[in-house]
Amino acid sequence: MTHAGKAMSNTTNVDFKLEVPPPPPPPVELAPEMPIAVASQVYARVGRVHIPMVFRQNVADSIFQRLLNAVPWRLSFNEAGEHREILGENIKRMGEDAYREFLEVVARRGRSGFQYIYRSYPLYDQFTTARAGGEPYLMQLIEFLNSGVFLAAMRRVTGDDSIEIVDANATLYEPGHFLTRHDDDIVGKNRVAAYVLNLTPLWLSDWGGILTFHDKDGHVSEGYVPTFNALNVFRVPQMHAVSYVSPLAGAGRYSIAGWLRRRAA
Repeated sequence: MTHAGKAMSNTTNVDFKLEVPPPPPPPVELAPEMPIAVASQVYARVGRVHIPMVFRQNVADSIFQRLLNAVPWRLSFNEAGEHREILGENIKRMGEDAYREFLEVVARRGRSGFQYIYRSYPLYDQFTTARAGGEPYLMQLIEFLNSGVFLAAMRRVTGDDSIEIVDANATLYEPGHFLTRHDDDIVGKNRVAAYVLNLTPLWLSDWGGILTFHDKDGHVSEGYVPTFNALNVFRVPQMHAVSYVSPLAGAGRYSIAGWLRRRAA
């Protein structure tokens, strides 16, 4: 029973939480302060250059986050002259002890011949064959690397107007990974220059993973520490390597690497 003049209310207070979608990632574009003119002068003189401040900071951050969280990494290595890959789920099945033993076997092969081992993913192949299945922002990046803006920048840096294709692989070097000396000169690949876009926020030279260049006497003539948001470009052929990543490394060495290429004749 209620008092006269008052009505009962069956109203229930409900809290509605409106989910706000995350902001879209920034468009991929070069940083306005990218020193292209200086880079072209250095490249013309020595055939290689380290270019800082390639992308706007928020673009570089967005690329790194996707390398960190959205790439289905494979373990890439060579054996008997052939490229091999182990998919991520199969690496997990190996177990830690078997994985460490495998790294040791590969390292022993590297003592006397060309050898590499690191994690990778073929972004350019994904882009050209099944873009819809790729991570959208990384696919946008590959599209930009092959755009008129980026191609013009690379033609200016290298002084070679024949560059028409920029292929790309995501790479991740962890302790025990390396790439021994080689010059990238493969008949039919039409490579003008190689590049490495470094996307590791923090890396110390003590950790290894240095892109090293070697003179005709076998000495290391120069080395580039993987600096965040920096682009290394070097003429092909040129003897180079990625030094062994030490157990001291406190992070993975993330990058996107590939070649600036002419089209096949």
